[in-house]
Amino acid sequence: MGFIELFLKKKSDIKKITKLDVEGFISRKIEENLKLDYKDIRAYPDFGELSRDVSAFANSEGGLIILGVSEEKRGKGKNLKIFPKEITWGEETLSRERLEDNIIGKIHPRIQELRIIPVREGNGSLRVIFLIDIPQSDNPPHMASDYRYYQRLNFRRVPMEHYTISDFFGRRRKPYLSLNLQLINVQLLKSTYQVIVRFLLMNSGKAIAKHTQFSASFHNLEILRTSHALRSESTHRIDNLRGGIPSIQYDSSGRILFPHSLPLSIGEITFKVLNIHSPIKIEYHLIAEDMKLLFDRIEFPVEKVIDTAKFMIDQGQQPMLKELLKELGLL
Repeated sequence: MGFIELFLKKKSDIKKITKLDVEGFISRKIEENLKLDYKDIRAYPDFGELSRDVSAFANSEGGLIILGVSEEKRGKGKNLKIFPKEITWGEETLSRERLEDNIIGKIHPRIQELRIIPVREGNGSLRVIFLIDIPQSDNPPHMASDYRYYQRLNFRRVPMEHYTISDFFGRRRKPYLSLNLQLINVQLLKSTYQVIVRFLLMNSGKAIAKHTQFSASFHNLEILRTSHALRSESTHRIDNLRGGIPSIQYDSSGRILFPHSLPLSIGEITFKVLNIHSPIKIEYHLIAEDMKLLFDRIEFPVEKVIDTAKFMIDQGQQPMLKELLKELGLL
């Protein structure tokens, strides 16, 4: 669960958060704290300042920045407290893509799993604010655009002390794995989509990944075939452990993955889409020695994504699923 879900109490699709959800949150008058920050939308173009705030959250315990809510200050000095005041809508031309590209581009190393969700005013208005969900980093410390390191203390951003930075670097030599899904082929056979997906493991950490394991469940998909690599002794079907949902478990104990090496292809699966009117949902767990368990969920509508993927494949491309979802504004 991310900080958007935690603070806004939104357990369903966070991409459907509305003005009413944000207004309801503001009415609760939650004080700024270690994991929560309010910013007027006028801060949008100051990407250097935003990079300092985002990196501070990632270097601490993670948190949520609501870019588009003004502050109400109460008290002074040590008694100062900051509460949300009101929504400050930005012009419809402000884009999530520009915000994300500029924040990511100014923070090193890149923060994994950073999420930015736009919230539109609605009722014919496309004015916008942004929810920036920053996870606690597995690969700190992260440097901001001014070549300094920051962390959160209470509701403030402060520069990190030298000994803290040194300690972070000392703990940093760990693997950090991610699972990428590459769309290889899409066919429409008798009004049914068949999709071939290649599974790729990447290590963006600072140490060799050993004893890698992952499991994945596929909702609204039927597994038709697996490539030879996924039919080995290291892969098992675990549908019975997931309530009958098509699921696999993979164990690469005999292989290692070097930091920043080429992605490791662990095989391909041919799926049949069961219902084009229902979304596809893929849930997976990924872990390796010295790496914290990673859980992720990908959900998307069938026709828009699969039709776009088919067009790209016909043009000679083999798109990565997450990159495609970002291009379509679905992630």
